[in-house]
Amino acid sequence: MIKHFSLHKYDGQLAPAGPSDLGMASSSYLEPNLNHSSGTGSMDRVLKIFHYFETNSEPCTWASNIRHGDATDVRGVIQKIAEIHKLRCVSSLGLRLTHLHSDALHWLHPDLGVSHIREKYEKQHPQEEWRYELRMRYLPKGYLSHFSEDKPSLNYLYHQVKSDYMHQIADQVDQDVALKLGCLEIRRFFREMPGNALDKKSNYELLEKDVGLRRFFPKNLLDSLKAKTLRKQIQQTFKQFANLNDEQSIHKFFEILSPIYRFDKECFKCALGSSWVISVELAIGPEEGISYLTDKGSTPTHLANFNQVQSIQYSPLEEKDRKGMLQLNVAGAPEPLTVTTASLTTAENMADLIDGYCRLVSSATHSFIVRVHKEGDRALPSIPNVFHSPSLSYLMFVTALLLPAETDDYAEIIDEEDTYTMPSTRDYEIQRDCIELGRCIGEGQFGDVHQGVYISQENPALSVAVKTCKNSTSDSVREKFLQEALTMRQFDHPHIVKLMGVITENPVWIIMELCTLGELRSFLQVRKYSLDLATLILYSYQLSTALAYLESKRFVHRDIAARNVLVSTVDCVKLGDFGLSRYMEDSSYYKASKGKLPIKWMAPESINFRRFTTASDVWMFGVCMWEILMYGIKPFQGVKNNDVIGRIENGERLAMPPQCPPTLYSLMTKCWSYDPSKRPRFTELKTQLSTILEEEKVQQKERNRMEMRRQVTVSWDSGGSDEAPPKPSRPGYPSPRSSEGFYPSPQHPGHYQMAGYPGPHTLPSVPSALYPPQAAMLDTHHAHTHPRHHVHAHSHAQHLPLPHGQDMAVWGSQCLLMEEQLMIQQQQMEEDQRWLEQEERLLVTHSTHTRKKHTHAHKHAAPPKKPPRPGAPSQVGNLACLNTGDSYNDGVKLQPQEISPPPTANLDRSNDKVYENVTGLVKAVIEMSSKIQPAPPEEYVPMVKDVGLALRTLLATVDETLPQLPASTHREIEMAQKLLNSDLAELIGKMKLAQQYVMTSLQQDYKKQMLTAAHALAVDAKNLLDVIDQSRLKMMAQSRPH
Repeated sequence: MIKHFSLHKYDGQLAPAGPSDLGMASSSYLEPNLNHSSGTGSMDRVLKIFHYFETNSEPCTWASNIRHGDATDVRGVIQKIAEIHKLRCVSSLGLRLTHLHSDALHWLHPDLGVSHIREKYEKQHPQEEWRYELRMRYLPKGYLSHFSEDKPSLNYLYHQVKSDYMHQIADQVDQDVALKLGCLEIRRFFREMPGNALDKKSNYELLEKDVGLRRFFPKNLLDSLKAKTLRKQIQQTFKQFANLNDEQSIHKFFEILSPIYRFDKECFKCALGSSWVISVELAIGPEEGISYLTDKGSTPTHLANFNQVQSIQYSPLEEKDRKGMLQLNVAGAPEPLTVTTASLTTAENMADLIDGYCRLVSSATHSFIVRVHKEGDRALPSIPNVFHSPSLSYLMFVTALLLPAETDDYAEIIDEEDTYTMPSTRDYEIQRDCIELGRCIGEGQFGDVHQGVYISQENPALSVAVKTCKNSTSDSVREKFLQEALTMRQFDHPHIVKLMGVITENPVWIIMELCTLGELRSFLQVRKYSLDLATLILYSYQLSTALAYLESKRFVHRDIAARNVLVSTVDCVKLGDFGLSRYMEDSSYYKASKGKLPIKWMAPESINFRRFTTASDVWMFGVCMWEILMYGIKPFQGVKNNDVIGRIENGERLAMPPQCPPTLYSLMTKCWSYDPSKRPRFTELKTQLSTILEEEKVQQKERNRMEMRRQVTVSWDSGGSDEAPPKPSRPGYPSPRSSEGFYPSPQHPGHYQMAGYPGPHTLPSVPSALYPPQAAMLDTHHAHTHPRHHVHAHSHAQHLPLPHGQDMAVWGSQCLLMEEQLMIQQQQMEEDQRWLEQEERLLVTHSTHTRKKHTHAHKHAAPPKKPPRPGAPSQVGNLACLNTGDSYNDGVKLQPQEISPPPTANLDRSNDKVYENVTGLVKAVIEMSSKIQPAPPEEYVPMVKDVGLALRTLLATVDETLPQLPASTHREIEMAQKLLNSDLAELIGKMKLAQQYVMTSLQQDYKKQMLTAAHALAVDAKNLLDVIDQSRLKMMAQSRPH
């Protein structure tokens, strides 16, 4: 698990594939009481050292903070950093001090004390103007083959050389060389990315926008090429190196760069001799040894090999210009080799370089430099050998996990990116005799998990889970083991496993709360037939709350899967495994160059670019939800790990689980958006899952209620519904509850019958005394025109037979239930009656002329839509309604003013071109909707083209009509036109996606999205007509005489 340090946006940072750099773990080495700013008269004991160990941040910020004491020397600091980062070539490392505002540069000899150095140089310039940099300076002969078995050293040298290349010469090299070197770094950096990945536009855009091309290519190259040309050249060049692994990419990088930039040797302008001098350029490196050139085109003249150097001495010349002199005693030479330099600093730097090579070649630890000690100088001893003990790093890690204490002279590594607040420093150490270890409940590569009992004063016998670490494991493994505890102690959430404490002495134990039901995946498989859908959604919701909490803390889990979720109780799950699981042997993990990764759960950018963010966690959470809904089945069964990314790239996604609500699967597909920025955040997922869970609970309650009724084994003589019938719809209307089994009788259009409930048992109809008069549901006009409807219903109900020989108590309870429901409906009908009376009064006040002119039409026209009751489902019209007389008739359709304006106007539609073209557009949409499902992809274009032509005709007609309408309405009409253009663009976009994913499981989804876009186009076309109609009415009102 890693943490976002530098960027607030979730898709703004790259994370390496393996465990996060130990520098992060060491962020807590810093003592809380330590003053981090230099005070007057005091020196801050923390030193920032920049390095080239690849971490999560940008290369320019790779650094560690070091706490030092009075006796800490440079050698001890270098060895400690190398030990932490598993760097073997300690003898190749040197520490360089550079002044940021000048060209002053000092190489710090390993024997110098850190405090002495700072006291000397910080008198000249403030601390913030100095940059300490750990560099690989002394290279062995044949360094590439030498480092072939030492990958950390090879990587360190590569990052150092690449950084020098980008900052010093990248803008001067040929375009072809810059492209090759940049593409090699892309190949190395995204080592698991397929060779053709950059051909995909979204991948290139992710590389360009999120990662940044400036990381790989010089500014001069990016500025000199057009974007399209640059993209094409990068894609073509990248294919040349598509099959290289990361090590091969590094070797190829060195091969191309070496003829241009000799990074393996250093050159100094100096003079040979002390009195009679010759100006030369002295070259020092593993291949040349010590040699010189009199001019650039000359052949180097060899002076000495490093194994011939017996001693080194440097001193200032007794002159005003402060020149330096370097003397080398070379075996077999009659006199010392004397070199005169422009400054004493240059002589010191040359002496340090030659001394480093001499120590490297002879494998010696002592220095070859003979120092002349003056009065006031002091030689500082090296750090005792115990400092280099491999267990010290582990002991320092333990100190970080517990209460940090003021320490001695040893250097301690602190991550620079310490931007979050650590939790309270309460002691997490638990005495081993307080834990009673029980049976083993889980096994792992590094240790077992046991059930145990924690005995304390607060809890006499608290059941806990104890993670153990094997005694045979190394200190670095124990550090990683304890890293999980360091991470877990920062969280306090009901659905995240809680850390109880640690035992840091061997054998190391981590004590956590016990989740008695084990891991979620096994639990789902065992309880498959006893878990309902609501419980599964509840688990997903609980995990979303935990991940939303991590999101708020800016943490990325990187391994969200059912196997890493623990079940506390049947209705409570908790997220666990914050760090250990990534190192454990598991068939779900794909072996990459830096650790093992759960490929089948990972987002495409994590597979391709090793990019782990909150957005990639969202993808993994979607897969985890799928696992839960599939009762523990792993994703992509039967697919090889290296084939998964190809399927994802082709648009394939996990299929919808059986019984999965469509809304939940839609949420999963949003989590699986290829573009990370289009995935929802965990806060949004939590809200939507809460809604889906509540909906499922309501449906489950209804199902349980019906199941209980089915268990009442009562047979009736006549079938019927177990619910009271709703009020029948007004004449001329479809019933709003017709989908629930109510339909009009074909013999009596005004009489509504009840359909039997589609269950195994049905209840009889109720006596007519329980029903309210049906005439109350009609307005006064229809009540006296259809007087027999109520009589028919009444007589029909009276002749329904009662059950014979059945338990009357059961019958009575059913009747009471029905009566209660009917009372509620009675209240609703009374509200309807009041509403209808109000509408009738509004109707009377309207134009009498219009009523007389259209008496017949008005008689059968539907009254306006009643405002829905709170919680009632909205009634959505279909496309066909745009063509009917209900939508465009000569009568006036009234609606309450506060709801919405009238959808159409009372206008003469003869020669109304806008109306005709709107109708034509709707017909084109309906025709496309009817043909799209069986049509092959090649027929999509003609159908969409017909819709586009119909829209173009409509917009042209509107443009012709616009000058005739009031100027004050033009803006609204133009906005409606723009919306239609946007709708057409959306339709075309969905069509292209449907064609692109024609052979995948997403084809039907994109077809549905095409239909949705077409429906929106038709509805917006009708809205355009409404806007124009209102404009016409406004114009007519203005032209009437007052």
